[in-house]
Amino acid sequence: MYINNNKILAADNTQIKISQNDLNLNGAPTGLGNGDVAALLNAVYIVAGIVAVIAIVVGGVRYVVSNGDAAGVKAAKNTIMYAVAGLIVVIAAAAITDFVIKNVAK
Repeated sequence: MYINNNKILAADNTQIKISQNDLNLNGAPTGLGNGDVAALLNAVYIVAGIVAVIAIVVGGVRYVVSNGDAAGVKAAKNTIMYAVAGLIVVIAAAAITDFVIKNVAK
């Protein structure tokens, strides 16, 4: 494209080609292997599990600190409940993907 008298005109050759050499990516992986996907998913599940456990602990601390305040107790219980639900979802997702990777993706 180029501009001529405040009009945008299309150029004849508008393709841009970028190769690994242009980006200095020699030797970089170009795809994911079978084990790479499983390792990536396991790392995500571990991080999500750690976050859920931390949220449960935070909910417990909020519960203790609320001193019987109804709104504080309710917020703390909701934090714990949603963190446990999230942990259950993460465990279920890990089990499902493990089953698929071991039995279906062969």
